[in-house]
Amino acid sequence: MDIQEARKKIDTIDALLAENYKKRLEIVADIAKYKDEHQMPLIDEVRDTDIIATHTNDCSDEKLRPYIEAYMSAVVSMSNEYLREHMHQHIFLIGMPGAGKTTVGKALSKELNRDFYDLDLTIQEKTGKSIQNIIIYDGEEKFRQHEYDAIRELIRNKPSVIATGGGTVLSEKTVQIMRNNGIIVFVNRDVTQILDDLDLEIRPLLKESIEYIFRLYEERYPLYESVSHIKIGNESNISDTVQAIIEALPNTEK
Repeated sequence: MDIQEARKKIDTIDALLAENYKKRLEIVADIAKYKDEHQMPLIDEVRDTDIIATHTNDCSDEKLRPYIEAYMSAVVSMSNEYLREHMHQHIFLIGMPGAGKTTVGKALSKELNRDFYDLDLTIQEKTGKSIQNIIIYDGEEKFRQHEYDAIRELIRNKPSVIATGGGTVLSEKTVQIMRNNGIIVFVNRDVTQILDDLDLEIRPLLKESIEYIFRLYEERYPLYESVSHIKIGNESNISDTVQAIIEALPNTEK
């Protein structure tokens, strides 16, 4: 086979791949509509993993398996992005304690006509324990598991606004489930303003130390930025912050 003949065969295969992928996306759009109507989570991680594994294992040539795996992973990832564009998503607010996530979240939910959930309050209602008691007596790792479990349940509701805790982003699996099922908005506020308003007696994981809070801000700021889809400053008034978030959201969410 000469190179021209080989290229023609590749062109034929590429045309089939493109046509079949177009059909796949059409079905994905139908699935998006169904999931929206039935309040189902956006991404099904278990099914995605099974799809990739099945087609990878079906390849009889072991040398080609890594390439098949990479190809199927790309197909699934791109399909999920298309799915995301055709579904309403949860809005997760992240940021430092005292950044105004709960206040902003309540106002945002009213503007968008959505339910609002405070993650810490949800955990307290579910466990019958205060956040401080969970952390002191059960440990921070157990508390992070409570956060993950609560979000996993909340995403089964219709698209809502969810204010998370200051340290929710410290759990990779929690960040992943948020990114897979919604839009993460980093509500940023200058640390000096946070210190002015922060009631240290009721904030979990914070010591009565200004230096500690500054250090915490410096440590977490890059993480908040890296995991978020949108970053909004909460420096003036709540209505301006809410409007800025709404303007930054994809059109499907407005």
